[in-house]
Amino acid sequence: MEFAIWAYPWSLVDEGVERAARRLERIGIDEITLATNYHAVQTYHPRQPGRSTFFAQASAYFQPDGEYGRLEPVPNEQMSEDDWLAEIVDGIADTSLALNSWTVGCHNSRLGMANRDLAIENPYGDRLVFGLCPSKLAVQRYLTTLVADLDTRAPFERIELEQFDYFYGTGFGWHHQKIHVDLGDLGEFLFGLCFCDACRANAADAGVDVERAREQCVETLDAIAAGKRSSDIDVAAWLMHHQAVRSYVAVRCETLADVFADLRQEANADLGYYLPNLAPENAWKYGADPDRLAADLDHHVALAYGSDRAEITDCVRTARSLTDTPVHAGVLAGHPAIENRAALVDVVDGLADAGVERVSFYNDGLLPEHSLDWIDAATESYR
Repeated sequence: MEFAIWAYPWSLVDEGVERAARRLERIGIDEITLATNYHAVQTYHPRQPGRSTFFAQASAYFQPDGEYGRLEPVPNEQMSEDDWLAEIVDGIADTSLALNSWTVGCHNSRLGMANRDLAIENPYGDRLVFGLCPSKLAVQRYLTTLVADLDTRAPFERIELEQFDYFYGTGFGWHHQKIHVDLGDLGEFLFGLCFCDACRANAADAGVDVERAREQCVETLDAIAAGKRSSDIDVAAWLMHHQAVRSYVAVRCETLADVFADLRQEANADLGYYLPNLAPENAWKYGADPDRLAADLDHHVALAYGSDRAEITDCVRTARSLTDTPVHAGVLAGHPAIENRAALVDVVDGLADAGVERVSFYNDGLLPEHSLDWIDAATESYR
């Protein structure tokens, strides 16, 4: 069994890259999965003696060098002219650790705010600026160039893709978000379903009644908001009775499969894709069909930030039922998921018994010292 840990570049640089790498080696870590292009964030680092909190807009943590076109990653301002990726590559060169890229794609509020016409356009015609739409050619060029740029920039063993898809819903912690309607799963999904010109054109070319699909979304959202329809409705069941929307949604899976085929052409490193946390069966809501993507991926990562062995191994089994691609597991090794050493040891043992070959722990810089001790205990018998 192999063990990876997600890490933020600023956390490693603040600690000292080589020092951090040696510490990770001692607790059984084989790979660092480094945030190279990331969404807006505030982080708290309980072990850091200096900077305990880091604020950032959506940023790159390297100096981009590619023919990106209209959209280009913006280097984080606190990095200035430095290149934290290059610094980390140099810092781990004499260690046993492999390096992976943790790469966020379409979830980018900085680029969405600056390029609203490339952001998701919901059924009401509003731009959801936290998500770029992968149906747009400029966004596709951005995604493929990003992967190509990273692939040549560092000796990555894996490039793992987060939100290289249709990022739906009302956002992910948008600052001071105000929503006082219980949209439920159905409302969340419909509110974020993109009807931009590119999505509409793709669906129309496939024979979908696009305007009817949009109308059905708006009618249902309005009914939920008015309290005339329950928000507690299964999305898949609703789609069975709304054929236009069902057909519209299916087209997105084909579009995204084409994007992933292009990504595959740009990467020599292994490619992985993150499945929705504790709900891999919902990947289709993001336009991702794990089986359809399998031809262009080397693995999926089932994000399983659960609290016990059964919940986490069930998540992995569900993911395996969706694809023949190897499924790795991602585990949150601390609060609010795992609260003690015995629980984490049991989870890792359960994943080993289930035949999982690789486990990733979330997240080095965010975990207190005792959580790192739990990782040490959980990995000990597999070294």
